[in-house]
Amino acid sequence: MFGSECICRLKWLLIATLLLLGCSSAFAAQQGAAEQTTVRTYRDNAGWKLLVNGESYFVKGVVWGYTPIGKNYAYSLWTKSDDEIRKVLDYDCTLMKGAGINTIRTFSNIPPRWIEYLYRTHGIMTIVNHLAGRYGFEVDGTWRSQTDYADPRTRAAIKKEVLEQVARLKGTPGVLMMALGNENNYGLEWSTSFEIEKLPVGERQAAKARFLYSMLNEIIADAKKVDPERLYTIVNGDIQYLDLIAEQCKEIDLLGVNSYRGKSFTGLWQDTKAKLDRPIVLLEFGSDGFNAKTGREDQAAQAELLKANWQEIYRKSHGHGAEGNAVGGCVFEWRDEWWKYLQTENLTVHDTNASWSNGGYAFDYVPGENNMNEEWFGITSLERPNEDGVSEARPKMAYYALREIFKVDPYRQDLASLTESFERVDLSRLALENDVRSLKLAQAQERAFFLAGGNIRAEFVSGAKGNELREKGKEAQHYSSGIMGFLDFGFQPSSNLAGNFSVNYLNSVPHRDMEEFYGKTRSNNSIELYNFNSVLKTPVTDVTAFYHVPRYHWGYEGDFYGLLNETTDIKGIDIWDSKAPFGVEFAGKKELEGLKVLVGPEVYWGANPKVMVKYNFGSGRFRYAFLHSEDIATASTSATSAAIEKATRATTFYVNSAVSPSTTVELGVISAGSEKIGDQYSRRDNGDIYYDKIRFADTLGVKGKVTHKFSESFLAWAGAGYAGLVADGGNPLVEYDTLLPYSRYGNKIEAEGGLRMVLGKSYTLAPRMLWRDNLRDANPLIPASTSGTVLYPGLIPRNRDADPFAVLDNRKALSAEFFFTYDPTPATDFYHWDFKNREDATFAYNLGFNYTDYSTPTDAFTYYYKEGGVNAAFPNGLSQAKVWKAMSRMVFNPTAGVRIANRLEAGHQQSTGAAGPSRTYYSTEFDVNLFDSHVISGYVKKDQWGPYDYYRQFNVTFPWQFSLDYMYKIYHLPENYLPFRLGKSAGIGINGILRTFDQNSPVSDYNNGKNDFSYQVSTYLTYDF
Repeated sequence: MFGSECICRLKWLLIATLLLLGCSSAFAAQQGAAEQTTVRTYRDNAGWKLLVNGESYFVKGVVWGYTPIGKNYAYSLWTKSDDEIRKVLDYDCTLMKGAGINTIRTFSNIPPRWIEYLYRTHGIMTIVNHLAGRYGFEVDGTWRSQTDYADPRTRAAIKKEVLEQVARLKGTPGVLMMALGNENNYGLEWSTSFEIEKLPVGERQAAKARFLYSMLNEIIADAKKVDPERLYTIVNGDIQYLDLIAEQCKEIDLLGVNSYRGKSFTGLWQDTKAKLDRPIVLLEFGSDGFNAKTGREDQAAQAELLKANWQEIYRKSHGHGAEGNAVGGCVFEWRDEWWKYLQTENLTVHDTNASWSNGGYAFDYVPGENNMNEEWFGITSLERPNEDGVSEARPKMAYYALREIFKVDPYRQDLASLTESFERVDLSRLALENDVRSLKLAQAQERAFFLAGGNIRAEFVSGAKGNELREKGKEAQHYSSGIMGFLDFGFQPSSNLAGNFSVNYLNSVPHRDMEEFYGKTRSNNSIELYNFNSVLKTPVTDVTAFYHVPRYHWGYEGDFYGLLNETTDIKGIDIWDSKAPFGVEFAGKKELEGLKVLVGPEVYWGANPKVMVKYNFGSGRFRYAFLHSEDIATASTSATSAAIEKATRATTFYVNSAVSPSTTVELGVISAGSEKIGDQYSRRDNGDIYYDKIRFADTLGVKGKVTHKFSESFLAWAGAGYAGLVADGGNPLVEYDTLLPYSRYGNKIEAEGGLRMVLGKSYTLAPRMLWRDNLRDANPLIPASTSGTVLYPGLIPRNRDADPFAVLDNRKALSAEFFFTYDPTPATDFYHWDFKNREDATFAYNLGFNYTDYSTPTDAFTYYYKEGGVNAAFPNGLSQAKVWKAMSRMVFNPTAGVRIANRLEAGHQQSTGAAGPSRTYYSTEFDVNLFDSHVISGYVKKDQWGPYDYYRQFNVTFPWQFSLDYMYKIYHLPENYLPFRLGKSAGIGINGILRTFDQNSPVSDYNNGKNDFSYQVSTYLTYDF
């Protein structure tokens, strides 16, 4: 009885459970179907509309992206942790919803789940934009900076990537439409730069445009086969080539347009309706908020123009008696972007440079002058991070104007009501309210002079030597501590003068036996100016004053001989307590365009006080550059062990000619060292010793280079040069990793060449070679001797301090190398100096090997003898040698938030000064970043020189060197960037160093074999604010 009753109850319980599951599944299916956003176009006699899930939808959008101060186009929010992404989206979307914004246009790297998050959490829909080759594209593993839309392989590669994205987005709730391109029609005429240029006039590239639009149409046709539930559009630069669009782009559902015509879009609506029966969505329009005429921010002018734009868009929408083809648009843009001008420089400066002109913006247009300021288009200003690490967006007057405009629904009002609604958007009141907000902000943060942030670092260091530990035990350990702090200030007393500087406070420096040059040389409890940078903008020149901040070379500006060295390793310079670089640069504009003057006591690290003048000119197929460098004096001291160079001068002239679309010829001439004319030098010839003098011909040099692109996957180059005995240049520009033994010194004839081949997808081979011979060989060491009453004075190796020239790293050489690179994402350059942070491939690496035969010896190298304050020469030069080096660097990005970089190296190399045996060594260095909270770095080195240059100068090595550093960021916000340390973070870390010693190590450390190792442990606490 009991059993049957239980069975009966279980039966009814099972039936009830099944019914409940069935109902839940049906409800979930119904809910899922309801959440699958269905977007359609609708047309009747009153015009066009968008329908989302059957309801009228008017696009009230912004172009959205997120690029913090100090970052540029390489930054990607989507590589950050989910928590960081969610904080950014929640912050921005809360502000957007407050203004009535319902749509964002963003680019195709946004993951589908975050599109869904925007829609479900904040009710914001997304226009997903694939650039379709606008700024270049990877084809067969090669990055092509100029996209050829006629090339079948290029078309196929772009189509493949777009269709893959369409498939990924299929079924994703919140996608309003797919958009292809970004003014690709303008790209047919503009350069490959990301910077905006003047809008083209006419239709001069119709043949190329036909291929562009046919490709876009083919992609959309195939995309509709993958996902027919989507709307598809293109992003055209205004309505240029409208006839071709109507002819070639039959598959588009809407016409997407970026239009900058000023307050009115004039005939855009009517012209489109007459030739292309599609609704129009404006995917970019708006105004910058900076007045180029007055040199000041002009939020009122920006708001006034946007109000006029939106009033016209509303009037041209469905049901108001006009064309009826407007379905809304996206204002450009949500936030200001501080990277638009110069792209990779001034990333912590809100530049006011106007890069193109547009007469439609009458409030600051002056004929012949640029007035469009790319870094000021946001309806919110880009601010520094808040406590959650999100770069704040401070609403401008335009934001508040849109907040009132977007309260109006164009589909619920007739034309008269719309007009009345816009009349109620009182810009005078908004301007007054904005002035009050600006005044309060100015009181809270005086821009004429303000504290931007700071940094404090406290350290505790201990260490000991092995023999002392064995003898004294714990008492052998030494302990010390130190505290150092920075305060970062900014100033902007006027619209044309802005800058920043940092002040360093030194309480004390911990004692470091193993990092002997780490400490500052000044006394404890002292304050000094750490760095300074300012820019004064005048009508004809920009004047930049700089002190101990990164400075770049002129290699891309015609400095063919590399006379201006790059100085960017500020951290490395700090080791030596040097304050380079230091100087002033004048960059001409308008009538002085192309002229630069650089003057200062140390314009790059190690430079003598000097002045440099460069002038670039030419256009079309021929570009020219003249450069003169004149040392004003010889430096009084050297921060490192590098010898002080005598004051000199050099003049160069450079020609660059694109003789064909695939061939570039570069030619340069130099005259250098003319102050040495008449100086005497010795030489040996056929056993006899001669004395000769420097002549004018010895100051001259010439070199050339020819680069030919056989295809996008195969490039070859060859070069040759001659440099007289004293025709010294600088450091030549090297585009990719190379181990070839280039030298800045004269006294040489050179030939070089190389290939760059892309095989398959993402594999690059780069063989290169260099041959060099000397005009005058190095002097051997011949002791003085006598024969009877005849004295033979002998001969000693030359050195650059006592002689007009010397054979050093410019000696005779035959060098060959081979580099192999695997980089599946060539858009992020693997060979960029910051590749460890920029490379976005899951795995990328290279392998390189160089073999060099130095078949002749050198003269004597010199070094700076600090105790005596003079240069000194080694007694002998280096012997002839055959050397080699192998290296590899790798980047791993296995998952979001995890980044690993590694460098491997092995070699058999000579010293850079003292004569002695070549060293065979091995090393690995690594950096690990785990979710921006755990930062690990270190190295292991076998039989390698020590960390400072003088170790290799004196051929001092260690059997083993180990280093490991771990830091945990307790509270993390965006990374630090000079000259400002942005955000807030507190971190605690520990660093350990261990070295072992042998007979090749420093005498004081090895102590005749009594000591076999030393160690040092540092714990530190940092706080950035």
